[in-house]
Amino acid sequence: MPHWNVKAAGNTHPGMVRESNQDSYSLDEASGVYLVADGMGGRAGGEVASDLAVKTIGSEVSNRLEQLLTRDLGSRRALLAQAINHASLRIYERSLELPQYRGMGTTTTLLWLPPSRPTENPAKTLAHATATAVVAHVGDSRCYLLRGGFLYQITDDHSLVNEQIKAGVLKRNDPLAAQIRNVITRCVGYQEEEEVDTFPVELQTGDVFLLCSDGLTNKVRDLELADYMGKPDLETSTYDLIRLANQRGGEDNITVLLVRLEPS
Repeated sequence: MPHWNVKAAGNTHPGMVRESNQDSYSLDEASGVYLVADGMGGRAGGEVASDLAVKTIGSEVSNRLEQLLTRDLGSRRALLAQAINHASLRIYERSLELPQYRGMGTTTTLLWLPPSRPTENPAKTLAHATATAVVAHVGDSRCYLLRGGFLYQITDDHSLVNEQIKAGVLKRNDPLAAQIRNVITRCVGYQEEEEVDTFPVELQTGDVFLLCSDGLTNKVRDLELADYMGKPDLETSTYDLIRLANQRGGEDNITVLLVRLEPS
């Protein structure tokens, strides 16, 4: 199995219209957690929800890292979904404490990367042996993969407009699509538990992942995303993508995470 070095960069910006930033993100190579959360439910609620999601999921994954490394793929997918639902419960419970938090929630898009090198007991480390990442997802934030010059959208938006398009009711350029673009159909924290999509990704050296909130994807086309993902300086690319979204209106908060697997 190839070894690699993980290079990652992340940035967030409130955009050009909103006063607050309800997005949160995490880059934690030690636990393999790369995560974007886009909060909703008013200024206070959105910020609380996304922050709680990032902190709770990070803690859950760190506490269960040995299980993630020694279980089979199906169990790892289930463990990551459970981590997200633990955050959903925490957010829901917090929403009951104060009136201004009622109805708050957040999207959650999580990339979990197994270690690229053997652990102390590599014979037991199935994650190392399979070199398989897991993406776990709720909402309309996204995860993309750039591989061999081709861009793949790994996640599927849990949004009303996406459901209407898939059902053939709307087309992407329909004026009504723009009006309902921000209506999501799944949300972490609105209820105690939510259905979580999980996707296994067999890793290759050179892979580049993008995790982002819809403040980016509503403004920047896929070809442009691929172009910036392929540039050598990841941190500069995060700033450039945010600047491009802001130049086109920046009506929403914008968060960009880039993760690349480089040869060791």
